[in-house]
Amino acid sequence: MTDDLAPTLTGEYIELRPLAERDLPHLLKVYQGTPLYFDGLGDRADRLTLDDVRTQWQRAQESLDRVLFGVYHPVTGLLIGAADVQIGAPRSDTAAVWLLIWGGFQRQGYGQECLALIESWLIPKYVTTLCAIATHNEEGISFLELQGFRRTDLPAEPPIGRGKAFWMCW
Repeated sequence: MTDDLAPTLTGEYIELRPLAERDLPHLLKVYQGTPLYFDGLGDRADRLTLDDVRTQWQRAQESLDRVLFGVYHPVTGLLIGAADVQIGAPRSDTAAVWLLIWGGFQRQGYGQECLALIESWLIPKYVTTLCAIATHNEEGISFLELQGFRRTDLPAEPPIGRGKAFWMCW
C-alpha cells in the first residue's frame, strides 16, 4: 500500500492510522473483547491467536489496495478498534470495509466517525460505493443499516475469524 493509499485519518474523536506491527498484541485483546462479532460468524473470539492477527496484518501489508487501520483514541492513544479496508472489493467500483470497535467503546459514536472518515477519504477519489462485511449479529447489522448500508446476503470472506459473513452495501 502506498502512502497515498494508507493515510492517517483524523476525526474529532478518533484517529485511523495504518496499524503498526507492535500493536498486534493490543489488537488481539480488542478482538477478544468483542465476542458478538465472532459469535455472528459462528466462531469464538477466545480461539483467536496472535498468529491469526499477524496473518491478517501481513495480508494487508502485502496488498497494494488494502490497509488495516488501527482505530485510536487520540487523547489516550489507546487502540479501540480496527478497520480493514480493501479498494476494488467486492467490485472494481467499491471498497470493502470491515469495522470492529472494542465492546466497551461501542455506542459512543466511534464507529460512525470511522465510517465517515473512510467515506471522505475514498469517495469519489477511489470508489463510488462502500460495502461492509457483516455477520449474523443483529447489533452490527443495525449499526450498518443506520449508516445507510443494506443487506445483500451475498457471502463475504471475513478478514479474520472463521465462519459465514455477508456483504452490506450502500
